[in-house]
Amino acid sequence: MTPLSGVATLNTAATSRVAQLSDTHLMRKPGGTLVGLDTDRSLAAVCRLLNQQGPIDALLLTGDLAGDEAEEAYERLSELLNPLGVPSFWLPGNHDAVWSDDHPLRSHFKRSIQLPHWDVLMLNTQHPGAVAGHLATTEMEALEAAVQHAEATGRPLLVATHHPLMPVGCEWLDQIGVQNAEEALQRLAPLGEQAVVISGHVHQDSAQTHQGVQCLTSPSTCIQFAPRSAGFQVDARAPGCRMLTLHEAGRWQTDVLRVTDEVFPVDLDSHGYA
Repeated sequence: MTPLSGVATLNTAATSRVAQLSDTHLMRKPGGTLVGLDTDRSLAAVCRLLNQQGPIDALLLTGDLAGDEAEEAYERLSELLNPLGVPSFWLPGNHDAVWSDDHPLRSHFKRSIQLPHWDVLMLNTQHPGAVAGHLATTEMEALEAAVQHAEATGRPLLVATHHPLMPVGCEWLDQIGVQNAEEALQRLAPLGEQAVVISGHVHQDSAQTHQGVQCLTSPSTCIQFAPRSAGFQVDARAPGCRMLTLHEAGRWQTDVLRVTDEVFPVDLDSHGYA
């Protein structure tokens, strides 16, 4: 499992603007495709979209950065994001390689980010050898410590994961979420509305609530999965991302953004991908 460590402190304005990008699925070579869609091109289109949104303080990449664990994919990901001039923090997903502590891009895998009025906790749900996610003991301990800190300081908490903690209403995807999600939600419950969870993996935007804790998922920067589908089903909606505006006293807003300046056809008859 790729280890997360360290704290990044960002001296943003009192209101922080954070973009969530998820499931980029970059392949070994430029022009690599997923279900017929060029994932480099679609990520570039999402980056153009972000460039139109005004100042952004941080990018949170919530897993499945690569589609085939290729080293070249991570190097290109860094290159594609660099022109935005925004610090980016990464999580691994079930399609990602397991990184060592001495990897040259290792600095992107921080445990937490401190904003003026919010704390961000990055949790690794990667479970090597499995498609479903799992929060290891180290991740549960990090979550417990973050919740205790939030209770003691009154600072709201934004938690980022790859696999979602709550079902999204797609039978096939809900079977491969976080295996011990209930335990994580129980630990978050004391914070109620002072906690927000953002996740990837499901290639669609959704919103659920558990005892006041808001759980959100984001579109993929490449292909989308059809909401409320029983089995694997691709959706025709455009690539996108999620924007979060984090205010003082735990107030926040969010919007889902989708590419409109380029069309990305996909194979709607696809029955899955490796």
